[in-house]
Amino acid sequence: MAESKIDIDRFVQLSKVLTGAPGLDPATAESYLGRLRAEYPGPVTDVLAAFAAIEKDEHLVYEVKRRIVEDKALGSLAQKIIAIWYTSEFVGADNKPKTGTQAQFYSGLLWQVIGAHAPTNSKLNYGDWRKPPVAH
Repeated sequence: MAESKIDIDRFVQLSKVLTGAPGLDPATAESYLGRLRAEYPGPVTDVLAAFAAIEKDEHLVYEVKRRIVEDKALGSLAQKIIAIWYTSEFVGADNKPKTGTQAQFYSGLLWQVIGAHAPTNSKLNYGDWRKPPVAH
């Protein structure tokens, strides 16, 4: 099922708050939203509705924390949204890991945060691992 532009935009904005990352790719967001919705259709609808109710709030970060992250029904999905952006993986409804594509893994926010490249995605020369990563 193709995701609506409104849902994708809302998912991007919610994801920015949850991850602290300002520049999230809408195409990746569409893919991640579809993957999450396939496993958790009701909770995804609920979390997007909850965010829609607060997306214009002047205290958005606080309201996301209070109404989504700390909510017993929505908090688990918020954690999965964070996980998918950082690693391209989340735990599915069957309690098994759901991995993304290689490109999604390589673009995970985790690698930016730790200042390293994803395993198997190095453009460095042999032996460059002996040097500390370059700070960004």
